[in-house]
Amino acid sequence: MNWAGAVVSTMAAVLAVALVVTPSAWAVELDAGDWYVTRTGVQDAWGQGVTGKGIKVAVMDTQVVLDYPAIAGKHVESKLVLKDGATWCMDRKKELRMDVSDSGLRAGDRGLYVTHGTMMASYIVGDGSGYDGGRGLVGVAQDAQVTAYPIGFGVSWLGGDVPLCKVGGELDFATVLRAAVADGNRIVNMSFESEDRPELVEAMVDAWRAGVVVVAGSGNDTEDSGPRDYVGEPVKTNRFPGVLSVNGADESGNANRRDGGVTLLAPAEATNGYAGGDEREVEVDSGGSSSASAITSGMLALVMGKWPDATGNQVLQSVVRNTQGNTSGEPVFDQDLRAGFGVIDLPRLLATDPARYPDVNPLLEAAVTNSERHEETRGMYTDRSDWGDHLIGTVDSFDLDGSTPIDVTREASLVGEEYERQKSAWAKVEQCRKDGGADCMQYSATRTGQAASSSSSPSSDNGQSAAPKSDVAGDGASGADASSSSGSVWLWATLGAGVAAMAALIVVACLVVRRRRRLQAAVAPVSSAVASMPANVSGGGRW
Repeated sequence: MNWAGAVVSTMAAVLAVALVVTPSAWAVELDAGDWYVTRTGVQDAWGQGVTGKGIKVAVMDTQVVLDYPAIAGKHVESKLVLKDGATWCMDRKKELRMDVSDSGLRAGDRGLYVTHGTMMASYIVGDGSGYDGGRGLVGVAQDAQVTAYPIGFGVSWLGGDVPLCKVGGELDFATVLRAAVADGNRIVNMSFESEDRPELVEAMVDAWRAGVVVVAGSGNDTEDSGPRDYVGEPVKTNRFPGVLSVNGADESGNANRRDGGVTLLAPAEATNGYAGGDEREVEVDSGGSSSASAITSGMLALVMGKWPDATGNQVLQSVVRNTQGNTSGEPVFDQDLRAGFGVIDLPRLLATDPARYPDVNPLLEAAVTNSERHEETRGMYTDRSDWGDHLIGTVDSFDLDGSTPIDVTREASLVGEEYERQKSAWAKVEQCRKDGGADCMQYSATRTGQAASSSSSPSSDNGQSAAPKSDVAGDGASGADASSSSGSVWLWATLGAGVAAMAALIVVACLVVRRRRRLQAAVAPVSSAVASMPANVSGGGRW
């Protein structure tokens, strides 16, 4: 580059800093509770003009206060998705109502100023503005577009039982997830837990076929918990094979427990947040896995904005290969079960083009291949066409204390089929490149995935229908050589033949582990009339 060109480039870089690094500064002065922005490379990314512009992020959570100051001027909307064309719904007591035409909240509605969903959206796009001219929450991807899909009513507590739609229209997890995918969201953030959801499998697999990245909070247990290895749990939203299950960490990258279901650590401790929905002032405390997952979703929006030609699977490959301290270039899972694949490293993700990696979901790959290594879980994702629909079985106990099995449905075989599809598709891409072909990514799992999805809408566009536009040759990377599922004997304990008899719940993986208050989790049975939606949202977090 000549001297004049260097001057122009330097001036352009300075102008970019002036125009991009200051949006949050205009609203607030960043402080110690914003370390997830100031100490992780986020602020540096803004200075490079990387703000998540054009990236759509879905937030499946409780209702959002749309005029909360930090998001009032942002690209945030609320979309209520009900089954069978219903236009409204109410809770069981008929005290709360949501309408498709206006599903969000306004400040002061029912005494609320923030909700769990409001905070998740704010950690992604918030500008730091708060009530009464004070501090609010700062988001990671300032120019991303957020659509909030309420799965429960907003309430004053940020964990605990959350009323759901029971009268009028019906909220169904799979229907909402499919809508988020069809609306073109590249990332779906789910800062909650949900168990015993047999209808989950097909919707999740359809999301993988569309190239969507799903990020979830791992839960806020303080004791060691979870499986002895990462094998996925196909009836749990936050442990489903392929989901990026995130636990919170402090600035040193330390987590509070061992958990084989965790795949990534992200900032959560000593961050700004709210103690309750009726609060108007932020405070610094422990954020829990909810904030960690939302912050991760924001960071992934930055990565996708920086590398628009990379598929969602390739972005996930980069995430697990480029965690803090991992210089091997390969995914390395923490054998002590504290960190998953490690602590997210945004600077490295922004410096590394993900298009060099296979278009294979590495979390899906790990779950399927790891499950075949253990006698207790072997066969989890193999064909069981002789089972009835939604039949539930369990593997032998596989958690850290040896007391809890993993529930598996007949439909879990779709997980294994999807992994084989992605692996085979990548083999075709590599063969095409070896043969000197053009546009070899046309054979990739993402490019061919929509045709394979039984529920894809012709109008769906997740931003990857034509991406990656360029065919980037692999830099020594290749598809994993994983063995397919075997037909080994697996002892099943049959639990039931339908979801009507199941007890299900969603657990909000509480954003803030506040010490001022404590709420105990509660579980309510599912009515057979609404078996596809849990009876309550139960607090897994403690504050």
